[in-house]
Parts: sequence; structure tokens; C-alpha cells
Amino acid sequence: MIKFFRHIRQRMIKENRFSKYLLYAIGEIILVVIGILIALQINNWNESRKEANFEVQILKAFRESLQTDLADVDYNISLHAKGLRAADSILVLLESSETIQEDSLAKLFAAVMMHTRFVHSTSAFESLKAKGVNSISNPDLQKKIVDVYDSQYSFFLLNEQEFVDQIYLGYRSIMPTRFEDSFSIDITSRPLTGRIKPLDFEELKEDEMYLYYIKSLRNSTKLFIEFHYAMLRTDIVELQEMIDREIELKEEA
Repeated sequence: MIKFFRHIRQRMIKENRFSKYLLYAIGEIILVVIGILIALQINNWNESRKEANFEVQILKAFRESLQTDLADVDYNISLHAKGLRAADSILVLLESSETIQEDSLAKLFAAVMMHTRFVHSTSAFESLKAKGVNSISNPDLQKKIVDVYDSQYSFFLLNEQEFVDQIYLGYRSIMPTRFEDSFSIDITSRPLTGRIKPLDFEELKEDEMYLYYIKSLRNSTKLFIEFHYAMLRTDIVELQEMIDREIELKEEA
């Protein structure tokens, strides 16, 4: 093709047809420019398509991670709710003359002292940060993702550590002189069942330090469930819903 155009130019120059040659040269330049613009447009389109594909894939990765995180949250809430009920039962028993089977009592004390850790996935967020948060085209969704992963998760984990520290304070300072063992678990039971047996349950009824501790832990557990975990769960569900809508829009486009 290049040889063909060169042949035409040479023939026009030999025939002294300068004006036609000039028009032809201009036309050839325009064609080259158009070709370059088309190539650039195709390249831009390919890049845009790659970015759109990456966005959909990263959003799906976020959706899967959030589903796993939500399952962990729900499990932890149920475990702490069990602990809260156990604390309420113990406080009632400490204020009454009612007797209870020793094994059942040991299970209640263990349930109060049970704790969990919020195990969440950060792989999708790390991939997004490596690529750039601007890869998410929806600014509201972009802000929500950063807010949940950078702010809300961090805030929750700080409060979770304070709650766990309160439990371990009990193991170190309260339990050793008042209970037979700090904690024993029946690994054959499903779900796993723990036991903490008091040395003398009747003495605990007059033990002001233990009463203060169990009441404080009970209130902290309630706060942890109804505020910190509730807020975390709301953030995860809201982000899930935004991501689902965005994926739907992208796949319909």
C-alpha cells in the first residue's frame, strides 16, 4: 500500500501536476491522521473495557468477602448473645436461693467468659488500593468502601480488643482464687461447650469484687452486641446492597 501511494506521488511530480499533488499530499496526511485517531480510539476503548472488567471483578470479590464477613459477624453475635443470657442467669442465681446442677452452672460461667475475634478478609480491598480506588467509578460506592474497610473495621477492632482485654482481666485477676480451672472445653461437643466451675458458688453471692466484675462484663457484652456489632453489621449490609446494585448496572450496560 505504501509503495502504491509513493508511485502515485512520483508520477504526479514527473507530470508537473503540482496542484493536484498538493491536494493529494494533504489528503494522504488527513488519512494518516484519521488512522492514528482511530488507532488511539481503539486503544482507549480497549483500556476502558479492561477497566470496566476489572471493576466488575473487584466488586464481585468484595461481595464474596462481605458475605463471609457477615457470616462471621452473625456467628459472633449469637455467641455473645448466649454469653449475655448466661450472665443474666448467673446474676439471678446469685441473688436467689435457687439451686442449679453443678454442670449447668459451670457451663453458664464458661458462656459468660467466651469471646471471639472478628475474622475478616482484606484481599479485595488491598487489590483495589494497589490498582487505585478510582477504579470504582461510582464516587458514593468508592467512599463507602473506604469508609467501611479503613474506618469502621478499624474502629470495631479497637473496641473488640478492649472487650477481650476485659475478659482476660477476669482470667488473670478474678478467676484464679474463685474457680477450679480457668476454662475447660469438651472438644467432642458441637457446638463446643466450655466449663468453669466455681470453688464455692455460695461465697460468690457475697463477693463484691466478683459481683462488680460480672455485672460490668454483662453490661459490656450488651453494649458490644447492641452497638458495636449492630453498627458493624449495618455497615456491611449497606455496602453489600450498594455493590449488588452497581454490579447489576454494570452487567446491564
